[in-house]
Amino acid sequence: MEEKRRSKRIAQMITIQVIGMQQGGSSAVGQTAETIEVNNNGALLKTRSKFDPGVEVMIHNPKNLENGLFNIVWSKPSPAGTAWNVAVEYMDGDATAFWGIQ
Repeated sequence: MEEKRRSKRIAQMITIQVIGMQQGGSSAVGQTAETIEVNNNGALLKTRSKFDPGVEVMIHNPKNLENGLFNIVWSKPSPAGTAWNVAVEYMDGDATAFWGIQ
């Protein structure tokens, strides 16, 4: 059965800052990450470390100086096993302006 998407994915690489709790962590950590795909509802990110589903993170997009709150949907090792692919959902509705997409 094919998964129904709420919005079209757009391949777009943006270097971002992610601030949130990492697995087993007791304080917030910031790290540089990259988007793989973005859409009106969130994004797929490539991060150095795993984030647990349900955790809220703040993402800073230096391209337009926007900050936004996102919820971690899932986190899986990348195909190469050298990073994590992390799906996030924008908590403030439509992420079109946050990612700068039309």
